Amino acid sequence: MKFLIAFFVLFCIPLKIHTSIEEYFPENSATSSKYGNTGLIEIPTARLMEEGTLKFGISASYPNEFTYMSASPFKWLEATYRYSEIKDKLYGPSSFSGNQTWKDKGFDIKFLLVKETYLKPAIALGLRDVAGTGAFSSEYLVASKELGNIDLTLGMGWGNLGQLSTVSNPLTNLDEDFKSRNSNIGKGGTFNYQDWFSGENVSIFGGLEYKLKKRGMRLKLEYDTSKPDDRYYKRLPQEVNSRINLGIFYNISNFADIGLAFERGNQFRLSFAFKGNFADTTKLKKYDPPQKVPKGNLDHNSEEFMISALNVLKNDEIFLQGGSSDEDQIDISVSQSKYSNQVMAVGRTARVLSQLSTDSLEKININIMNGDIETSSFSIPNLNFKKALDSDIAVNELIKKTNIESKSSEQKYLNHEFRPTVNFPEVFWSMSPALRHHIGGPEAFYLGQLWWRVNTNIKFSRNLTLSTVFGLDIYNNFDQLRNPSNSLLPHVRSDIQEYLKEGSSNIARFKLDYIWSPRNDWFARLDVGLIEEMYGGIGGEILYRPFDSLFAIGVTGHFLKQREYKQRFGFRDYEVFTGHLTSYLKLPRDLLLQIHGGRYLAKDKGVTLDISRRFKSGFRLGVFATRTDVPKEFFGEGSFDKGFYFNIPLDLFYSDYRNGNISFAMHPLTRDGGAMLNNHNALYGIFGDTNRDSIYRDLQGLLK
Repeated sequence: MKFLIAFFVLFCIPLKIHTSIEEYFPENSATSSKYGNTGLIEIPTARLMEEGTLKFGISASYPNEFTYMSASPFKWLEATYRYSEIKDKLYGPSSFSGNQTWKDKGFDIKFLLVKETYLKPAIALGLRDVAGTGAFSSEYLVASKELGNIDLTLGMGWGNLGQLSTVSNPLTNLDEDFKSRNSNIGKGGTFNYQDWFSGENVSIFGGLEYKLKKRGMRLKLEYDTSKPDDRYYKRLPQEVNSRINLGIFYNISNFADIGLAFERGNQFRLSFAFKGNFADTTKLKKYDPPQKVPKGNLDHNSEEFMISALNVLKNDEIFLQGGSSDEDQIDISVSQSKYSNQVMAVGRTARVLSQLSTDSLEKININIMNGDIETSSFSIPNLNFKKALDSDIAVNELIKKTNIESKSSEQKYLNHEFRPTVNFPEVFWSMSPALRHHIGGPEAFYLGQLWWRVNTNIKFSRNLTLSTVFGLDIYNNFDQLRNPSNSLLPHVRSDIQEYLKEGSSNIARFKLDYIWSPRNDWFARLDVGLIEEMYGGIGGEILYRPFDSLFAIGVTGHFLKQREYKQRFGFRDYEVFTGHLTSYLKLPRDLLLQIHGGRYLAKDKGVTLDISRRFKSGFRLGVFATRTDVPKEFFGEGSFDKGFYFNIPLDLFYSDYRNGNISFAMHPLTRDGGAMLNNHNALYGIFGDTNRDSIYRDLQGLLK
């Protein structure tokens, strides 16, 4: 009964989000509590960050210091991942971890249940430290109402927020099991749903926030019902001289917050948070307009026209791969890596061809390539395109008259009459400083390396590429690592410390990829070499991505051998075959659901569930979890593999258009169970966003 109620609260209620008929209030860009989620100081509020916001911050006081990352993939959901430093307890024996203090990881989630209206307050439900050790475990139901410059909050707290035991737990009327709350602290990483909303009593908390909008400041006052954790980790009780906490927070140009608070009547807390709304592109200004091409009046059937088009397009980093023509139309193939929106590249190509040609050109056919594979074909009426450029017709009308098809198996560029000479091999390279990290270990909280990363790509032919990554050590403190893995499973990932120490200068990747399309909407890849930092071998992948479907399916398989710790060309004794069958499904709101089922690096079998959301800007947030046939006692702390990731397009940080992403992924724990191969050049990453749905999503870029 208790499990069913907890399941309903967490998963059923959020699906029925209440929306107001009219929006009476602007988005509330509220600041964070000391835990990283939106709130006052200790207590939460019913406010959430704006959809698509990412926030990093630190909140420092005694005895608890918090470093966190918060994200809001939806208007109704906010999630926080947090590292806590417990300053009045050591991590372990001084002979092992010196004077390093205890570290604790935690994960929080908050759901907006009712949106604020003129009469109704916003109401949210949240869980704090939902899959951690339980040191800060709390659940709450909270309401917030804005009255002019004052934002009032009133809520009910369980667990650590319910330490004052103000009233009886109302859920005990539903099930007697809610009276019992386990106070033991576990290893962490498991969902202790038995404790959610449990305990004989709960506490009523409240507070207010006064906004000095012209000054960008917020004054906070709250009634704190938590109790510094005298029962956690066998620590000494913390003195509480006052239940009233006070704070002042200042907003720095909407990209950062700084705050000072006085809590418990005896401690000051300093906090700083850096934030950004990466879903919002309305404020993004670009100074990269289409080229102004003088009217050419060139015969589109001539070689002069093709050469002129090649040279003009090159200035826009669009590369003509071939072209053919007849009396009233032209058919060309182009590749590019500048625009993340491929429709924009099609539009700029059509603009150049239309301007260079005479009025005898009636139809422009453009085959757009991703990598060396033509993925789609646009057939654009030239007259309508010119009318759209002159604003005589809307872009939507132009789109209706444009025919878009999938042509991946035809590869028209191979048979074009005009084909520029490509001199293979082509060499592309880049270099930059980079960082590697090892966070949260017993030796020190942060161990890291500054290294010089050199990337090269050598194209031997259209479909055959050698990809390498070389790393040269500049500085590291990995010599402090002295906690070897004691995993009961094959050490497929948990020997990470040995790789970091011995492979400070390394060959991170050295592999050949051959990618082609055997038939329409089918893509294939063969790869061989040093595939990633820990494994080398041979394998491949097949992807079926129907152009007119939201569903795709793929299969991967690799015969691998574990690499030596120095990460040169030597190998260790461990060998494995790993492979997965994967389904991809695009859901409403630009959600992508991936389900991977198969055999993992430790030879365990299971399923990985990955769900992510893409925003209009290209920013993506995702979480994943893996369950295999490895028992919990063999897996170790964490019970199962899980983590989160995000990708921020580089395009958001520049005034011109650029491709590429800043990618970040976090495994709270490095374990051997559920470990997958790092699959560079995965086919869905290359071709998954080239179906009709993705093209229609980006069609407004046709005239940009």
